[in-house]
Amino acid sequence: MPRPFIRGRLVAALFAALAAATPAAGQATAAPGAQAGAAAPVSFDIVVLDRDGREPERLAPADISVTVDGKPRRVVALRRVSRGPGAVADAATRRARGTGSMAYAAEPVRNVLVVVDQASLVRGDERAAVAASQALLDRLGVADRLAVVLLPLPQDQMLSLDTEQPIARETLAKATGRIDPASLVRPEPSAFPTAGNPMMSDPERLREAEPVVAQAPAPVMAEADAPPVAGALYELAGLLDAIRTVPGRKVVALFSSGLANAQAPQIAAVAAAAVSARAVIHAFALPGPREDSGLGLQLAPLETLARSTGGTLVATGRNPQRVLARTAEELAACYVVELEPAAADSDGKRHALRVGVSGRGLNVRAPAWLLPSADPGDLPAVAPAAAAAAEPGTATDAARAPARPEDPPSAREAELQVALARLTDYVEAYQRQYSGLVAEEEYKQSDRSKNLRLRSDYLLVKPQDTNTWVSFRDVFEVDGVVVRDRDDRLRRLFLEPGLDISTRLMAIKAESTRYNLSFIERDLNMPLVLLRYLTPEYLPRFRFRLAGTHRASGVEAWRMEFEQRTSPTIIWDRQYREVQSKGWLMVEVLTGAVVEFGWRIEEDGADALLVVSFRRDDALGMWVPTRMSEDYRMLTQRSMRGAPALETILEGTATYSKFRRFQVKIEEKLVNPK
Repeated sequence: MPRPFIRGRLVAALFAALAAATPAAGQATAAPGAQAGAAAPVSFDIVVLDRDGREPERLAPADISVTVDGKPRRVVALRRVSRGPGAVADAATRRARGTGSMAYAAEPVRNVLVVVDQASLVRGDERAAVAASQALLDRLGVADRLAVVLLPLPQDQMLSLDTEQPIARETLAKATGRIDPASLVRPEPSAFPTAGNPMMSDPERLREAEPVVAQAPAPVMAEADAPPVAGALYELAGLLDAIRTVPGRKVVALFSSGLANAQAPQIAAVAAAAVSARAVIHAFALPGPREDSGLGLQLAPLETLARSTGGTLVATGRNPQRVLARTAEELAACYVVELEPAAADSDGKRHALRVGVSGRGLNVRAPAWLLPSADPGDLPAVAPAAAAAAEPGTATDAARAPARPEDPPSAREAELQVALARLTDYVEAYQRQYSGLVAEEEYKQSDRSKNLRLRSDYLLVKPQDTNTWVSFRDVFEVDGVVVRDRDDRLRRLFLEPGLDISTRLMAIKAESTRYNLSFIERDLNMPLVLLRYLTPEYLPRFRFRLAGTHRASGVEAWRMEFEQRTSPTIIWDRQYREVQSKGWLMVEVLTGAVVEFGWRIEEDGADALLVVSFRRDDALGMWVPTRMSEDYRMLTQRSMRGAPALETILEGTATYSKFRRFQVKIEEKLVNPK
């Protein structure tokens, strides 16, 4: 296939697949602060960090110095953009607590392209590239749009940015090194310190080894002066040209062991294509045969390419999870610098850009050139939702705690608002992606007189034209005995015409609970039951507070404790009386993912506790339930002295495996009869 046709296919595929990425009608796309009729300021993105990798507490336009082609240019505005999960709430709370010298905006959904340079990998040793790429995918929000691109491009590869991580991971699994192991002149070197590779003496600190205090411009030349770009650089340039018309900023994560025979003008041309596409390239150095003189793989061109776009070169090292988590943290924010317009800004040429920032120990990353690029489409920050004053650091129904916009939220309240926003963003996207996913459940229950073992299919469905998510447990084996009508139940519940939605939902509930052990009537023993209520509709009925951060399931997570305080409650007893509940959530800080929750119900001498743990499924690219435990206790007179005591009357444990997609198109079947 001729290479120009590959580039054309990329453009066509992107135009078709990214139409949905364009902001909806009426949604703000102009830069916040731009005035109608005025010459639009030219803007570019920067990242400012201190020596510890943290953002400065305060930053103003006066702190930023800019020269274009060596001439000073006035900074007219500066705005901080919160990016990814919880971005809207983060921008709102920062605006409320800001000084007024800087604007705030949000980018709730990021465009991320993971690019694997197969030409730099030895065939059979692709594991490092796959593991590092997966580590980045693990740290993205459920709603982020992403694509995985393998270079050289396979003839059948079609590029699309969407939220389907399983598709991206399937593509990633196809990565195949193009270097024949038999052709290596020397054995492949270690990824760790060597005397001949001092640059790699501490792989996980490669980025900090040479901090960029002020961005040094790369060589400036006319397009005609650049030599032809070949190999992986050629296809990377084609990819960047293809995404130039995609709305918003883009992140390109390039995983490579090094570039061979890359000349400075070629690197500059590809970097300029990235700047024009408003894309930042983050290069990740993989282990590879860089000591092989015949291959000539070098990291220096990767570093130049990344820095020229405002990105970094990072060695994946021994712990790619930690390295990529740190990169993901930096992708949670950036600053947009708006410059006073000049006539030369729109001439289509590259203009050398140099950016500095005042402040001790602050580093700035910025593109090497000022080039016309698409507006990032940030959403202006809005006033933050009112938070409760019932207890310090809590949130509850705004109607019970009138908003006081003149009082900015405290740091603790702001963190809680961001945590809740990331949680709700995650749950909304998670329910869409989990719907139709089936897991095999092994569920053991026991009471005072009997043990029961159930094997079931567990799935989550959302009938069309309703806002209700319904968990369904299809029991196919009881104590080792096969339930004969399993297929008939599925057909009857999901495929048989003539039943309205309410009838179907009641039938699903009945089928899901009919094998429950004991006299306790319950339908809370479902691993996703709490997620149904972590939505804007129900959240005001709870009061939340943060109880610090902890390691849970291998990630940094907020512990969020909650109590239900307002009526109507979510749970009723058999006499339809309201029952209060409380519990906790472990919520991943970066993505808002629920990695564990506990839900406790206490009422009239009875106590029930449901605990569910989640794990990340690499194939699905999402957190899935792995274990559920339940414990029901009641007051009894069985203690030695006859005093009432809580005694366990029922307990159960369920485990989940074999996740797969349900083949029936549920959304097309659960409809009202005509």
